[in-house]
Amino acid sequence: MTHEPYSASFRLILSSRAFRSAGLIFMALSLPLYLLVNRISIANVGIIYVGTALFNVLLSLGIGMLGDRIGYKYSLIMGELPALLASGILSFTRSIPLIVIATIISGSAGAPGGMRGSFSVGITPYLARIWQDPSVRISKMANITFVASIASIGGSLLLYLHGFLSRIYGNEGAFVMLYHATFFLIMLSFISLMLIKRDQRQKKTTKFLRRETLHFSARVITTNIINGSAIGFSMALISAWFEIRYGVSASKIGLIFTISYLTTALGSFLAGRIHISRDKAVYFGSLTRVLQGALLIAMAASPYFILGSAIYIIRTAVAGFGTPIRNVVNIQGVKDEDLGTASSIQGAPSRIMQSTSGIAGYLMDYYPPLPVEIGGIIQMIGGFVYFRLLKKYR
Repeated sequence: MTHEPYSASFRLILSSRAFRSAGLIFMALSLPLYLLVNRISIANVGIIYVGTALFNVLLSLGIGMLGDRIGYKYSLIMGELPALLASGILSFTRSIPLIVIATIISGSAGAPGGMRGSFSVGITPYLARIWQDPSVRISKMANITFVASIASIGGSLLLYLHGFLSRIYGNEGAFVMLYHATFFLIMLSFISLMLIKRDQRQKKTTKFLRRETLHFSARVITTNIINGSAIGFSMALISAWFEIRYGVSASKIGLIFTISYLTTALGSFLAGRIHISRDKAVYFGSLTRVLQGALLIAMAASPYFILGSAIYIIRTAVAGFGTPIRNVVNIQGVKDEDLGTASSIQGAPSRIMQSTSGIAGYLMDYYPPLPVEIGGIIQMIGGFVYFRLLKKYR
């Protein structure tokens, strides 16, 4: 396939990821805090995020399988609609039931890391369909995560601005004003995706997945089940965790995440510049996940906000380096015609297991460090399991 006609589309994807990251990161960071402002307990916030995780699963599965049949451009477009609707609801209403619905459909479950806005249903198969070489795929994915991480700073800065706007509009009103900006950013992302070139459809010869793809995906799914539960415990409510653990304001939380997105971008930049051979990719993917878990444990144990924040920032650099590598590893054993379905099936268990945020909410109310410590231990175990299951595909 000739790649040159897709150069403009890749630039549009980078634009989309930038706008999307700024908007989605603000929602991911602010919604737990906004729910607390609306007098919803942290335990109930955790339950709401169970619904968010389950909605993400249904959306990913449906759109992913559809993308194999109609093209991944349309997966990307349809995957953007829920966030667009959620930000619109948050912009124009203060109804508690509608805010809860917006939270559920917002796509804000999981870790609000710098790479959050880079991934949506269809992005990995769209790139994999066009660029076949694994090292090129890593480079493209790293470019996307780098741009998304830099743009995520916009989302965390919006949260930082909350402290200034709250003096004028009040605590709740400041959030509503910032959700207007979020709606505009997600709309720009949606328009960018409308303009990308349609990928060439692969003829689908099976109703579900080829046997080879299914066997490989079963291994990835196992690792994602473990990591998803770790994310649910430790990261789904991380902005609320900082507030409860250290008693800091939304503006200070926004500042910490601003710095963390810079380090995430640095990690992604390095992943894109260092040539990582196929046989080393699984090793680096495993090692970075183990390190992420160890740093979570250290962060939870810190009694000081500055130290805990510094550890979190280091962890985001490690995540920025490892995530684009794992994304490429996770499709190495997938047939072209199965890319959309496989990426959705692989991701679904992780999203389901992020519903451990419901347990995390209760544990956080009891002893704040506990859910993050549990998440760190699980993620370390997941890193070792990742290497064990996928090393044969080096």
